[in-house]
Parts: sequence; structure tokens; C-alpha cells
Amino acid sequence: MRNYRWAILGAGHIAEKFSESLKVCQQAELYAVASQSLDKAENFCKDFGFKKAYGSYEEMLADPSVDIVYIATPNNLHFEHTMMSLNAGKAVLCEKPFGLNKSQVDQMIRKAKEKKLFLMEALWSRFLPSILKVKKEIEAGRIGTPKVLQAEFGFKAEYNQNSRLFNPSLGGGSVFDIGIYPLFLSLYLFGYPTEIKAISIPAPTGTDMTTSILLKHKNGEISNLTSSFALRMETDARIYGEEGYLKLLRMFHMPTKLVCKIGDEDEIELPIHWVGNGYNYEALEVMKCLDEGLTESRELPFSFSEDLISLIDKVNDLIKNNL
Repeated sequence: MRNYRWAILGAGHIAEKFSESLKVCQQAELYAVASQSLDKAENFCKDFGFKKAYGSYEEMLADPSVDIVYIATPNNLHFEHTMMSLNAGKAVLCEKPFGLNKSQVDQMIRKAKEKKLFLMEALWSRFLPSILKVKKEIEAGRIGTPKVLQAEFGFKAEYNQNSRLFNPSLGGGSVFDIGIYPLFLSLYLFGYPTEIKAISIPAPTGTDMTTSILLKHKNGEISNLTSSFALRMETDARIYGEEGYLKLLRMFHMPTKLVCKIGDEDEIELPIHWVGNGYNYEALEVMKCLDEGLTESRELPFSFSEDLISLIDKVNDLIKNNL
């Protein structure tokens, strides 16, 4: 095991959360931050304890001391900045969604393979102890054969046609930004669906404001998923099996409370051990893979990210056709 010098590309809110998580990772060295504003990068360094600030992404990527780049820019720039980082010879952890469509994701993966460099989508929920416990409980038969997943993610966003949430050119829309979490959980638990249905209410910009998705899976499971920028939803998830159910309580993509009910018994809370703010677990996976000389995570392989973006593409196509 060795230490790894992390560089953050982009200095916004998600970069702050991720940088805070690195402080609890023993192998992580908070090394560099790049922003289009040098002042912003310097302030970020002071706030989070990074060593170097850069006023351009290219300059930071040219630094030979950088081991891993975390892409923390808006959705529409993930492809461009991941390709820049890979071409600079850096391992990459790219914030979700990996790209705006499967074509972009395929190109990113091909480039990583060509360069023999590590690349992973930053689906932090995949590595959380609570999510892993849910999967373990289901596989152990705790609630019997799982049949239905209900998952929602919604908050009331202030409408601004230029914001990343609503601007089509910035990769806006509830499915891209938060609907990815219910879709991730469905794909993780039940696999790729055999049937896909979606209905949506659009924002004035044409991006989706509220979307409901219904999926059927190969073993007969059903996923009922919702994302919304118009409603403050409970943002929880329930997995119903033939013998009982599991509830991932607010917020399900980072659950700190897991409840189980079997038959007519009372609900019980299942213990969860949690360290840091949660983003640290995906960072640990990256460094573990690099320790092992891997260029692809066994836990979150390229194939999963390809399936996820393919599913998002199909949902978005259905939305467009129904508007």
C-alpha cells in the first residue's frame, strides 16, 4: 500500500464534499486543485488543506506528481475533462453521470483501455456500508424472494433556466442529476430490465422536471422509480420480498437507517457502521484497485456504467417521445 496524490478538477460543491472525505482516507494525500479561477482554487486549497492551486486544468494535469484526478465539473463537461485527464496519463474518478450518453461513455472506456489507466464512475452509493448490507440481506433471503423496488428522489429546486439543473446544454434534467440514484439501485439489485416505461412533466426549458419510471426485470421483479425537481419527496426506498421488506430511510442513496420487517413481526432497525461522509468509500476503492494494479474496479466494472448510461439513454428517449 502506498499513498496517492489526489487532484480535484473543479472546485464546486461536490468537490468540497469529496475533498472532506479524503481526510479520513489514510492513503490519500490532498495534493492539488484546479479551477478556471486561480483565486477560487487558492481559497479551496486553504479551506481543505491541499498543497497546490492551479488556475487552469491543463496546468494541473501537466503536473507529474498528480496520481489520481477526481472530475467534479458539471455533467456536460465530464466527457471532455475525463478524456483530458486520461490523455495526460492520469488515473480518473469521474463524478456521475459518467457521460451524457453511451457514445461518450464508450469513448472514455476505450481511451482508458488504450492508455492502460484506471477509470471509474463516482457512483459513491455503490460502496456505502448500508447499500452493501441491503444487498447482503437480500442475497441471504432475509425478506424472501424480492419482487418490488420503490425508490424516489425529489427536492424542490428554484427554477433558473441557466442553472445546471434545467439547462439542456449543461446536461440538465432530474433523471441525469438525481434519477440516476433510483436507476442505480434498481440495476444493482435486479439487473438490466427487460421492459422500460417512463412518463415525465417537463420544465420550461424542455428538460424533465418530474419523471416516473417503471421497469420489469428478467426474474419478474418490478422497479417503480421517481425523480423530481418540483417536489420535496421522502427520498427513501423500499424493497418488498415475499416474506417481508427492507426500508432505506432518508436519504436512500446514502442511508443512515435501515429497517427490516418480516411477516407480522415488528419493524427492527439493522445496525450500520459508517465512517466519514460516505464519499471516502469510493476513494478507498480507487486506491485499493491501484494497489492491486487494476485499471477497472471489480465492484463497479465498466459494464455496469455502460448498462446504467444505456438505461438513462432509453429513459430519456421515452421522455422525449412522450412530451
